Amino acid sequence: MDDRRLEALDLKRDLFRDLLREYHGLFREHNIPVSLRTRKTGRARRIVMVSTHGYWGDPPPAGVPDTGGQTYYVLEVSKAWARQGRQVIIVARHFSPYPRVERLAKNLWLIRIRAGGDQFVRKEDIYPLVPQMAEGVVAVASLFGAHAVMGHYADGMVCALETGERLGIPVAVIPHSLGINKVLSLDLDPDDPGTWFDGQYNFRIREDFELAALRGADFEIANTLREPYILKKYYGYEFPHTVMPAGAGTPFFDISRDPHPEVLEQYGLTAGRYLIYFGRFSEAKNVPGVVKLFGEARRLDPRLMKEIRLVLVGGSPDHPLPEEVSVEEDIESAIAEYRLTAHDVVRLPSQPWKILAILEHHCLSYIGMQLMEPFGMGVAESMAASAPVVISREAGITKWIHDGREAIVVDPEDPPAAARKLIEAMKKEGALERIASGGRRLALGTFRWKSIGVRQGEIMDSLCRTADKGRERAYHRAAFTWRGDPPEVKPRHEKAARGLLLHIVERAQKARHAKKRAIVVLGGESGAGKSEIAEYLRYLLRSEKMRGVTIAGDAFFRLAPEANHRARLDAYAQERLEQYVGPGEVDLERLDAILKEAADRDVGEVFVPSDCRRLGSRRYPRVPVSLTGADVVLVDLTYGLVLKNVTLKVFLESDYRERIAAVKKRNLSRDPDQDFAFVQKVLEIEHHIIQEMREAADMIVTGCYETLPR
Repeated sequence: MDDRRLEALDLKRDLFRDLLREYHGLFREHNIPVSLRTRKTGRARRIVMVSTHGYWGDPPPAGVPDTGGQTYYVLEVSKAWARQGRQVIIVARHFSPYPRVERLAKNLWLIRIRAGGDQFVRKEDIYPLVPQMAEGVVAVASLFGAHAVMGHYADGMVCALETGERLGIPVAVIPHSLGINKVLSLDLDPDDPGTWFDGQYNFRIREDFELAALRGADFEIANTLREPYILKKYYGYEFPHTVMPAGAGTPFFDISRDPHPEVLEQYGLTAGRYLIYFGRFSEAKNVPGVVKLFGEARRLDPRLMKEIRLVLVGGSPDHPLPEEVSVEEDIESAIAEYRLTAHDVVRLPSQPWKILAILEHHCLSYIGMQLMEPFGMGVAESMAASAPVVISREAGITKWIHDGREAIVVDPEDPPAAARKLIEAMKKEGALERIASGGRRLALGTFRWKSIGVRQGEIMDSLCRTADKGRERAYHRAAFTWRGDPPEVKPRHEKAARGLLLHIVERAQKARHAKKRAIVVLGGESGAGKSEIAEYLRYLLRSEKMRGVTIAGDAFFRLAPEANHRARLDAYAQERLEQYVGPGEVDLERLDAILKEAADRDVGEVFVPSDCRRLGSRRYPRVPVSLTGADVVLVDLTYGLVLKNVTLKVFLESDYRERIAAVKKRNLSRDPDQDFAFVQKVLEIEHHIIQEMREAADMIVTGCYETLPR
């Protein structure tokens, strides 16, 4: 491809030329077909699958972080499509020591895109890299001539949505798991902002990206009935969707033809004399509950359970990962409670799929006590391997299961009752064999990847024929994390938000009666905490059964951040900085018009400008913001108190001179080479302008973050 064609593609897709050259070189080196035709097609012949986090391979490496059910799912669906004659590229994130490109099968390639360095990044921390990853996906899909794109999990879904927006191709998404599900499974309060601002899981960012992707996608494939239900219950949203199970891999279906009983010898196991669990050791999987069921069964009938062992496959007992620490402690506690030994509970590291299939095929029963399980791929695999299954009623796979016919369904929080059900089946002649046979039939008819691939391929073809390719749907571009300056909420911001809450709720209730929304603006100096307080308020409103939406006032500066900084430098050099800095930098008229529109409760969507610091301050002139179900619109803007179409104006008292060290740290982290003396001059000018706006406020947040009516 010559430079002229690359330049044309660069202009058409708004891509960086060097990025296109890099990926075009990979395509050429690995004989991946390049197609720049964009004519409409009624069939998804070329599909890009986006699953950016975790480790990758064929099969995916077992037992490593963020790698398991989702990775295997994407691989198997992609293989099924490739066998149908479609061409498929899986896009993942690159890190050492893996190659950039692998050919996995005929018509199927894996491309690893660069973003955020050369080390593994866990899925909870990957969100700041999403804009950069999305650029790589857009480049790959553009060169491939993709007809459709499918995104997986929050990070992959957003990358897919950005690709669909830029290329004008249909987007399907599979969440695999929702953040709200995880919150509930951990017994956290979904209305408590402390949950959402938890640094371990980053639920707030995950939720923002999940909802943005679901709003913008053409179709959702849910793995459980719970998913659509929970989206409706907690967010009031319904999206075009279907519920479709995951599948079990070929090794599990094939193992009955070649069972390899000799493999058990190396682990000291006897066929039919052990229970097994395999999978991740997270709190939601409730592995300690598996140990408790085993212990309760031994108490109930020690004679029947004599010499029956429990095998736990996975986890890192010697060097547990952060999410495994408390799980391992609880496992040890359960082992001690039931006086079990290392002979009774066998710990095995994660195993290749074929070994897992052998262990499953010869077990007495697979045991799953998950507190929350979006699907339950391990269950499907166990059924395929002809293992009798005991499974938690919280697993999504139970939609397809009749208790006592294809599996024994139990309450994961009641190990004694679960143990009784297992013992009863063991005592009843032929019961476990009949359950294993029923599970095997279910797996053959429902959980084979070939049939799943056919159904999903039909969905992608249908989207190519019917999807609305002209609508604006890049909701993610308004999210703080995409913009690149996410607020860091501290206790002082929480204090101010809680003080403002009742005043906002009161005005929101009045606005409701008038079929309006409350518009709340927070004004004050840069770094005073406007964004942090607004963002925390958005989650506090949940406890009042209200929904808040934030609109970033900074996006209404007439120039993008880097361009505005250069304009200020020019004004400084010309000794007219005081004339340049101020409300004139902001398109207040446009923001006011949008707020007037947003106040009308019949308006379900507004369009705002936005930018992305992580992509060189790229500016997006028109980004959709959903107002469906919203009661309050929160705006944070330095000069926000001059806006007219506002219900409540909040002024944050602040003096940049008292927090100059913090301001310097923040600004230099963005640009280490900047002239901070110049920055101080800007802050001084802003300070004097902003102090004059105090009189327009309805509420004051003091320097101690107390809230007072003015």
